[in-house]
Amino acid sequence: MATLTDRLSALFRYRVGKFNSQTLEAELGINPLVRSGVNITETSALAISTVYACINKIASTISSLDLELYVRDGRNIEVANQHPAYDLITSAPNEHQNAFDFWETLMSSALMYGCGYAIIERNTRGYAERLVPVSYYDVDIKDVDGERVYVIRDYGAVTQDNMLEISCMNKMSPIRLHRENMGLAKAAQDFGSEYFGQKGQMTGVLASDQPLRKEQMDVIQNSWNQSAMNAGTKLLPFGFKYQRITITPDEAQFIETRKFQAEEICRIYSVPTSLVQLPSQTTFNNVEQQNLQFARHTIAPWAKRIEQEIDRKLIQSFERPELYSRFNMNDLYRGDLATRTNFYQQMLQSGVMSINEVRAKEQMNPIENGGDAHLVQINQIALDRINEYSDKVSNDGGQPTV
Repeated sequence: MATLTDRLSALFRYRVGKFNSQTLEAELGINPLVRSGVNITETSALAISTVYACINKIASTISSLDLELYVRDGRNIEVANQHPAYDLITSAPNEHQNAFDFWETLMSSALMYGCGYAIIERNTRGYAERLVPVSYYDVDIKDVDGERVYVIRDYGAVTQDNMLEISCMNKMSPIRLHRENMGLAKAAQDFGSEYFGQKGQMTGVLASDQPLRKEQMDVIQNSWNQSAMNAGTKLLPFGFKYQRITITPDEAQFIETRKFQAEEICRIYSVPTSLVQLPSQTTFNNVEQQNLQFARHTIAPWAKRIEQEIDRKLIQSFERPELYSRFNMNDLYRGDLATRTNFYQQMLQSGVMSINEVRAKEQMNPIENGGDAHLVQINQIALDRINEYSDKVSNDGGQPTV
C-alpha cells in the first residue's frame, strides 16, 4: 500500500498553489500595487538600507548566540553533546554550511518571506542526521487528509514532522504586509538618487509668449539640452523664461521623509534605531536600555520559536522533557547583570530563594552541601533554625553552631 508521501510525490510533480499568501492579502485588503509607484518585492526591498540593516541585525544576532542541547538528570543539568542532534544545531547541519550560516539563512528567509524552511533527513532509527535549507519559493504547502504536507520542487513531498519551519506571525512576509511603507522609503531613496544624479538641476520647461515654428523649437531645445549636460551658468534664449515643474528636496521634506520611513521600518522589525546607526537623541543609558529591549522583545521571542521547533522535531517524544535546547542569552543581558545580581542578593538575604534555586535559574548545577538552605540576615543561618537561635540566646546568651 502506498504511503502518504508516495501518493503526494506522484500527485504533485511540480509546484502547486502557494500557501494562502494571495488569499490572506485579499482578506486583509492589501493592494499588491504600491501607490508610490515603485516595485516592492522581498528582494528589491533589501536595497532599502534600513530593511537590510534590520534583517541583518536580527539574523546575525540569533546566529551568533550559543545554542546548546541540555539533558536534565534529576537536579543536574548536563550538555547533551552525544545526542545526534547536537552537532546539527551547534556545528554542521549539512556538508555545505556551518551552524551560523544555517541559522542566518533560515532567519533571513523568515524575516523576508515570512517563513524559513529546512528539510529534516533522518536515519533508520528516526534521529535527524541532516538539515537542508530550501528556498521559500520551492515550497508548496497542502492539506491532505488533515495533515500539512510540504511539496518541494525537485525533491518531493515532506510531512510536517520532517520540516523545520521558522515563521513570522501568520506566516506573512513583513515586506508584503508593509509594502506601502517600504515603497515610500524606496521612492524617497530614488528621489534623492535622481536629484543628485542630475547635479541638483530640477526638471522644467522653457516658456515663451512668442509663437515659434517647430524648427525653431527643435533648435532651442537641442541647444538647451546640450548646455544642461555641462556644468556652469545656463543662458536662456531671448524672450524665454525657465519654469521648473518638479519640487525641491526641501519642499518634498526629503530628509524628514527618509528619517520617518526608516523609523517606521525599525518599528516593523522591532529593532531600536540606534542598532541600525540611525541618528537619534540617545545617551549611553538610553542605548543600554534599547539593547535590553531588543534582547527581550525581539531576539528572545525568535529564540523561543527556534527552541520549541528543535524540541518538537529534532528531539524524540520519549526524550522530552528531560532533553531540551536553549540559547545562551547572557551576553545580550550583560548590561543588566548588575540588576540581576542585586535581585538575587535580595532574594538570598531575605530567605526567599536558596543558592541552588539561583544557580538553577542561571543553568548551573547545584552544590551539595548547604546549597538548598534558605538563609536570612541573622548571621546567615538556616531558616528552620531561627527558633533554636532565639532560644539559645535568651537562655544563656550562647551562640548556636551554624
